[in-house]
Amino acid sequence: MEQKILVRDLLVRLANKERLYLLDVRDEDKYRAESLNDYGVPTENLPYLKMVEPDEDIQERMKELPTDRQIITICTSGNKARKAAELLREKGYDATSLEGGLTAWKQYHENGGNEPKQPAD
Repeated sequence: MEQKILVRDLLVRLANKERLYLLDVRDEDKYRAESLNDYGVPTENLPYLKMVEPDEDIQERMKELPTDRQIITICTSGNKARKAAELLREKGYDATSLEGGLTAWKQYHENGGNEPKQPAD
């Protein structure tokens, strides 16, 4: 079952001080260049492409992810975040992805607090 959260809903949950774990699943270079940290929202980084590798260090790092709060996965547009959230749910985590990713986050703020227009299916 696909799970995702809209920017405005994430902002409400953050404003309500819900204990969330925001996980940026883009590669390290993109994360360092720009992330939700730049907007005052603490975010960790674990690239999706590394999550699917059989690397022991990465698998150990995944085991350290919190089980006591929801993990919100974030990428540029939402695609990798959706896959990462699905992978984490398969491993027993409560995970969902940010719909539209960092792009939607920026557009939301640029549009004065309105969700960006989603393309019609």
